[in-house]
Amino acid sequence: MKQRLLVIALLLAAAALIAALVLVPRLNRSNVLTGYVEGEPLYLAAPVSGAVAQVYVQRGDRVQAGDRLFVVDPKQLDAQRQQAQAEVGAAEAQARDARKGLRPVELAVYDANIAAAEARARDAAADMRRVQPLVRKGIYAPARLDDVRAALQTANAQVVAARRQRDAAALGAREGQVQAADSRVAQAQAGLSAADARLSDLAPVAPSAGRV
Repeated sequence: MKQRLLVIALLLAAAALIAALVLVPRLNRSNVLTGYVEGEPLYLAAPVSGAVAQVYVQRGDRVQAGDRLFVVDPKQLDAQRQQAQAEVGAAEAQARDARKGLRPVELAVYDANIAAAEARARDAAADMRRVQPLVRKGIYAPARLDDVRAALQTANAQVVAARRQRDAAALGAREGQVQAADSRVAQAQAGLSAADARLSDLAPVAPSAGRV
């Protein structure tokens, strides 16, 4: 009986040892799962039509976010940008001219009006000098002197008015023209910025890491 119990105990010990040898490596080994993750496809295209000038990636290449993918020929947009840049230069030149005041032709018109008014004032002053002694001598009636004096006052007032008109026109033209010129400069610069943005769009980049 004792021998039978000893044999059973030995068999149980052997079974426990075998189980330990089989199970322990499995418990220490990490679980490995086999499968695949499906990526989300992204489709990229240039915002403008044109010939592709250069391709930087091929099918199957891995890319990182920001990697350049291809470039569209910029010849057409280069011409548009040059035109926009020329418009900016022209608008800025007009703004500089506007800040200088009236143009020479416009100034000449106002200066001619002033000169004509001054000439009439000189004539009226000459009449005044001529009529005064004649009135004192009784050759002309005092009313004649009053008429000449009124004409001189009118001529002098016209000179003052012509000068003020020139100054007001110069100030008004400068303010209005400067505002209009500044507006044209802003529009031209906006067009240039838009042209630059279109040029940058000719070279799309990868929005995120992935495979082509």
